[in-house]
Amino acid sequence: MKSKGFTLLELLLVVSLLLLVFGTVGYTFISNIRGSAELSYLTERYISYISVKNQLAKQMFSKVEKRKENFILGNGGISFYTVYPLFFTGAVRAEYRVEKEGQKSKLFYMEYPYMDGRLGSDGIKKVLLGVFDDIEFEAYYKGRFLQHYRGKNFPSIIRLKIDGKSFYIPAGSEL
Repeated sequence: MKSKGFTLLELLLVVSLLLLVFGTVGYTFISNIRGSAELSYLTERYISYISVKNQLAKQMFSKVEKRKENFILGNGGISFYTVYPLFFTGAVRAEYRVEKEGQKSKLFYMEYPYMDGRLGSDGIKKVLLGVFDDIEFEAYYKGRFLQHYRGKNFPSIIRLKIDGKSFYIPAGSEL
């Protein structure tokens, strides 16, 4: 007697091969989605790093050195005078302030429209630039990087460290 159907072994083999093919395709699809999400996250992080760096570089290029103390660098951030404001017109005092919140650091930008600094410590305009794992400012002055600096002259270079990445911004005329 001649059989016209499939044996159980043939059916199991076909089902196993189909499961293997669909499993491989599904795993590849899920891996691509995860990789795309990770790439999107990293792209957004780098965009925020570069945005902060570029804004600071533009303001350093337009700095004002007409006062007794033009640049202040401390634990909480940096403060300086610039003619490249974001909110007001004319020369302003720009301040980048780091505020710790648990394991994260928030970076705020504040702008004071009056250069005399008599408006208090909250600033007239305050904007959150980003939330980072870690952020630091350092000033290169007379051959070394300093975490604290006050002076009439701007330091040669500002080093901005965000989440372990360093960005260098030329600020002064002497290297």
